[in-house]
Amino acid sequence: MSNFYLKSRPLPILFLALTFASFLFIRIVMNYFTRKVFIQLYNDKISFDILKLKDDAEESFTDYSFFDINSYNIQFPTSRFACLILNLNSGNKKQFSFLTRHLSDSQSDTNKMIESIHTSFKQFNIEHNQVKTIKFEPSFYASKKGLYTIVSLVLLSIFTIVLAIKLDKNLPATFAGTILIIGQLIIRRSTDLSFYKKMTTD
Repeated sequence: MSNFYLKSRPLPILFLALTFASFLFIRIVMNYFTRKVFIQLYNDKISFDILKLKDDAEESFTDYSFFDINSYNIQFPTSRFACLILNLNSGNKKQFSFLTRHLSDSQSDTNKMIESIHTSFKQFNIEHNQVKTIKFEPSFYASKKGLYTIVSLVLLSIFTIVLAIKLDKNLPATFAGTILIIGQLIIRRSTDLSFYKKMTTD
């Protein structure tokens, strides 16, 4: 399977913050961080061969034994990409962000690619359930902690509005941005939770 990979781990947070940034700026950032990635799935390991976009020179190659993976989760920070997060037994965390937009005829469908990885982990668990299982965890936004965080932000916003009305004060212009961010978080929770439920019921 092949796709396009974003090499910078903080990019999901960056793009969430830059949702309303100019198209040109986003395009420059995307081009700078985008790499090609070839993913190989085996019975008990997964490998990522990452190449530079311009000349296909190999930038890095890593493979992970399924026996070394404690858990994983899948996120959709924006409609632009999907994230696979591997939590290793060592305590390290590896994140891979894949573009969902079609850029090349050789590019694999991102959703099918993610589902193939998930299916491989499930099959590994079936075959080795007495020795080792890889846990499929919800993303933060699909988890109870994510729900509590969003509910807390909503309640805090309501309290701010009520307080402003009671004191006959105008809300700052930046408050509109806060509401937009909360809206984005609600949408992200809905997307991540729907995907998690779909993958755990298939």
